[in-house]
Amino acid sequence: MTGTFIRAATRLGHQVNARNLSSVSHSGLRLTKLLVVQPQVFQARAPMMSRFAQSSVYSTTKPGSSGSNKDDGYVAPAPASMEEISHSHALQAGSMDAVAPESNISQTTTPPPPPPTGVVGKAKDFLRKGKEIVIQCKDGVKLLWVNKKIVKDLKKAQKENGHQLTRREFQLIHKTDIDVKRMIPFGLVFLLATEYIPLIIIFAPQLIPTTCVTPSQLEGRRKKIHEKRSVMTEKLIRLNRREITKESLANYNSFMTISKKYGEAFDYEMIDREHLSSFCKFMGLNGFGPKFMLKKRLGKHMDYIRNDDELLQQEGIDGLSFSELQLANEERGMRSLEVSKEHLEKSLAYWLKLSVSKDSTVPPALLVFSRMFLLHSTFKSDTKK
Repeated sequence: MTGTFIRAATRLGHQVNARNLSSVSHSGLRLTKLLVVQPQVFQARAPMMSRFAQSSVYSTTKPGSSGSNKDDGYVAPAPASMEEISHSHALQAGSMDAVAPESNISQTTTPPPPPPTGVVGKAKDFLRKGKEIVIQCKDGVKLLWVNKKIVKDLKKAQKENGHQLTRREFQLIHKTDIDVKRMIPFGLVFLLATEYIPLIIIFAPQLIPTTCVTPSQLEGRRKKIHEKRSVMTEKLIRLNRREITKESLANYNSFMTISKKYGEAFDYEMIDREHLSSFCKFMGLNGFGPKFMLKKRLGKHMDYIRNDDELLQQEGIDGLSFSELQLANEERGMRSLEVSKEHLEKSLAYWLKLSVSKDSTVPPALLVFSRMFLLHSTFKSDTKK
């Protein structure tokens, strides 16, 4: 009986020691891997790891025998040293088993798709861009409808309650009226030949409402206008034979002297059709048509600029954003691309000084003529930079 109990107790102790060995082995392996991946904390964790290497944690003797029996063929499991584990499990940076930091994982990006090749690929890309333009035009028409309601309320308040329009309200009314007129040809094309809208945006942007134009398309249109203006400026300076020079137009007193001396020559009635067409093209308008149409077209645009100048004079230009300054300079025939905000402010301020001058009334055509000379002019602060 006593022997039976002794054998059962011995077998049970062996099983407990085996479970302890398995538990310690798994936990020690996990901690060892953690320390190998992060060797900078190895020294701080070394005392804890050495605890698992002690023989007191688990039994190393053969069941049923004493620890003094060394010739019975039983080999006691001995834990490896930390140096051996480090050398056997060491991971080098850049290897397949190395773990990348989380910051590198979050920065991975999907490479862009390759450009379309072949006729089929280019046709699919063209159709995709066409669908995007159609969606863009639909959103632009919705925005125009909202603007139309706002403009209707503003006009009603102005007529019935004497509401004084701000410059932004004045700009909204002006642009919405133009966009509503453009909706007639644009709507016909959109309903009857939607697939031709991308071509119209490229070759006839003046037929597209401004609410349907993206910033990139607007930038491209400005570049084309600037290129045409540059060609006209070079031709005018090359053929100029008068005493009117770039330097004289850049000075306020000299400009007013020229206005008093040659003001009558810049009256719309005194300008021939060829020069009226050039003035219209320079201001971004259509240059086709007989003289009376060109005169009406240019006069209407300059009347709008005059009203806008008065509002700018009242409110000031300090509150204008960079995009608003670009648009204001472009509408007046001045450079709006590849210039600083300071340059835009100074060029607009000089225009306002001439346009709403208290000394004398400057003919609108002379203002346009002067912008041809001063298109590539810079200010002193720009040259210092």
